[in-house]
Amino acid sequence: MQLRLKHMRDVRLFAAAITVVALAGNFALQALLYPADLVDRLRFASCVITVALALPISFFVGLRLRDIYQLTVSLEAARDHDPLTGALTRAAFHRHAAGLAGTPATLIICDIDHFKAFNDCYGHLAGDAALRHVVEVMGANCRKGDLIARFGGEEFLMLLPGTTLEEGGRVAERLCQSLRVTPVPVDGTDRPVTASFGVAAVRTARDLVTAISRADAALYAAKDEGRNRVCQA
Repeated sequence: MQLRLKHMRDVRLFAAAITVVALAGNFALQALLYPADLVDRLRFASCVITVALALPISFFVGLRLRDIYQLTVSLEAARDHDPLTGALTRAAFHRHAAGLAGTPATLIICDIDHFKAFNDCYGHLAGDAALRHVVEVMGANCRKGDLIARFGGEEFLMLLPGTTLEEGGRVAERLCQSLRVTPVPVDGTDRPVTASFGVAAVRTARDLVTAISRADAALYAAKDEGRNRVCQA
């Protein structure tokens, strides 16, 4: 069992608990080693010494445990999230999606239109801003519990648990429209960014890989039809 101290309240409770255990141990040890009359005379002084030693030491240890927990959380977040956009990584996406076993869902694949040309025209910093912008738009149009991941250079996935293909299609249309009307600021000038979308139903967690293939095929159909649009598998 891993001890997780998340807040100062947890640290204080930890220090208090350790101090109580130290006091109980001290009383038990005295009862075993000393006669009753001597125990009575030593009780107050031994309590003061035990608290004076145990409380600050356990509080210091608690602070270190809290720091370790916070560092662990930071490392896990860095491992699971794309450092540029904050979206989930591919591995983290599959791990989270596996926990939705048995839940029907909709998968949306989003690919920024003409991203290489955007990069070549405005520079890589502008391209980075466009990637972050797409994730921000996706995040603004999803629910708590939906998954957003960066799967490739300019390709993103969104998994919508508990939705039908029609509902997922409406979300994709809303995303497409939102990108269409919200350009990316580049050096003080708004630059348009659009994306193409493929949508597929996910019946079970085991169906996810084939659903990605179906959504990817729908994405290519959207690109073949002129980009800046949604196609359903």
